[in-house]
Amino acid sequence: MTSHRKVLLAWLFIGMLPFTLQIRSYLKFATPHKITKNLLVPPGREPTTDDLVETCPVAGLGTYDVNGEALARDPGSDLYRWSGYYSIVGAIWIVFRGLILRRSYIACKRYGDKCDQMEVNLNRKAATIFVHESLRLSAHGASNYHRVVLLYLLLEGLMSDLFLLAATDGSFAWIQYVSLGYNLSGILLLLFEFVENSGYLREDYRLLIKRLVFSYESSLLGELLSALGQSYVLTSLNQSDLKHTGQTARAVSYYAWGLVGHSAIVASLVGFIMCVRIVRAVTYVRWKFGPGHTWDIFSAPCCVDTTLGVRTKMPKLSGYHWEGGKLFYRADALKSFGLLKMEEQNGAEFLVLRKLHWFKVYQDDLFVIGSVTEQRVQPCSERICSGVVSFFDQNLGGPTNECGSPRSQAIHAMNKVAPSPPSMSILPS
Repeated sequence: MTSHRKVLLAWLFIGMLPFTLQIRSYLKFATPHKITKNLLVPPGREPTTDDLVETCPVAGLGTYDVNGEALARDPGSDLYRWSGYYSIVGAIWIVFRGLILRRSYIACKRYGDKCDQMEVNLNRKAATIFVHESLRLSAHGASNYHRVVLLYLLLEGLMSDLFLLAATDGSFAWIQYVSLGYNLSGILLLLFEFVENSGYLREDYRLLIKRLVFSYESSLLGELLSALGQSYVLTSLNQSDLKHTGQTARAVSYYAWGLVGHSAIVASLVGFIMCVRIVRAVTYVRWKFGPGHTWDIFSAPCCVDTTLGVRTKMPKLSGYHWEGGKLFYRADALKSFGLLKMEEQNGAEFLVLRKLHWFKVYQDDLFVIGSVTEQRVQPCSERICSGVVSFFDQNLGGPTNECGSPRSQAIHAMNKVAPSPPSMSILPS
């Protein structure tokens, strides 16, 4: 199978399938609903509609647009209920994810064609990681203000998942649990990007946290295991003392106390996901590199990681190579992130990355982000790639101080946005 087909198949499975399930969840959430008129009659009893309000009281139905006392005293009705606010916000989120999916498709198509032209056969794992990187929500060079907006949209999606969990059963409930874990993972990743871009975290701490909690080897396992155990977690929370806090909710406000309850659910799930990720990452590194190098893999500096900075979603632990007391990225691992080598006429080599913008897809989307000297990379100001590109045939890495690139220079370089080239048509090519 060609690299082009591998990348597009990974795009269908990782990008298009979750997007289809997200559209389904949105339609279920936004579709107007009403109380059914079908009554479940106990065995041996005659159906009757007399004193229906007293016999079958309804409270707290709401339209998702009301909160607090108004929601608590809502007696319900036999009319359709729908939410204008959440329908609009959800539609914006769906359109945004659709544009991200389109951008990812074009990037995957171009990269697959480039690999086939150079007769490079990507393996399944490399194709999967490249698709994940192209599906990142924030664009390269995004500010923290942009991430705050994305965080709000992710939180709205999380709240809708929590609501649909109460209204879904059977096999679709497990899909809803996966969706909830997927949104939680996106929130965690976005919050860490926020901290990374702020520059408040030391480089060694940043690399330690990113390799330990946010890695491709451990990310999916935490979400799947949380999906299997979420029903037990939610059941235990429902059986806890939180169900006896109705009087407190009336005293504080139903909305504020609802946030407390939802926060308890989210905190328990986030803690579980992070614990699974850490255990999986440590176990994998000990198995692959041996117990003697476990701490070295998580803490050792690598100039490739420093140069990339916040441009990558997660590191690839299996792509590291420990040699001579230094940490390198293997040449095949560089292909997973779409990293290319540009060589100028004077023999100078540079590290090239396919830059992802918000919605526009440019014809010239390859940008130089670092200069390469032997096996080491030094960050440089972004500029459009103007030379001949190829794949690296050697490992890259080594301590950051030998590259002559402090963390402050890396942050300054990665936030520089080069002038944008002319954009292409809205239709994928």
